[in-house]
Amino acid sequence: MFTWTAPLTGTPNGDAPSILNASYNFKAEVDVPQGGGEGMLITQGGRFAGYGFYILKGKPVFTWDLVDLERIKWEAPEVLAAGKHTLEFDFTYDGLGMATLAFNNMSGIGRSGTGTLKVDGKSVAEKKMEKTIPLILAWDENLDVGSDTGTAVDDKDYQVPFAFTGKIDKITLSIDRPKLTPEDEKKLMQATETAADRH
Repeated sequence: MFTWTAPLTGTPNGDAPSILNASYNFKAEVDVPQGGGEGMLITQGGRFAGYGFYILKGKPVFTWDLVDLERIKWEAPEVLAAGKHTLEFDFTYDGLGMATLAFNNMSGIGRSGTGTLKVDGKSVAEKKMEKTIPLILAWDENLDVGSDTGTAVDDKDYQVPFAFTGKIDKITLSIDRPKLTPEDEKKLMQATETAADRH
């Protein structure tokens, strides 16, 4: 689990936790000013691939930018009341994960998953992503907490640095990477053998 308790900018992607090909949960404990506030809570990547968890015109939003080809967005319908809130983005990954690469098999990566945006424990938006980014986010971008020092994940929503106008008490990220069962491994080995037999 990763925890941030203050704004932090410029963590290189190579040092940042990767949430690709895994299930994960972001939990942001925030204190929101009158009018719902605005600004970036946590982001990694940017215009060419990445995610951002932010408050836009008082409403929590989670956006995945899929290599600038498509943006998938979860948005709360209501403006947050002033005061303390717990905002969560929970993602359940459908694939077997990076471990399939050990079997020369790409089937575990870039698969679909379902994201749920929650405000104070209550689900406010749920959406399935048919595809996810399989390998890496742009190397020249960073992981930022409390503002965005790279490029925006959606230029239509905000301009950088988009510093959060409220207070971040704590942001936690838990990542649950898929583990192959002996059954999965057997199937993958069979697939590798079948592919070898074809040559």
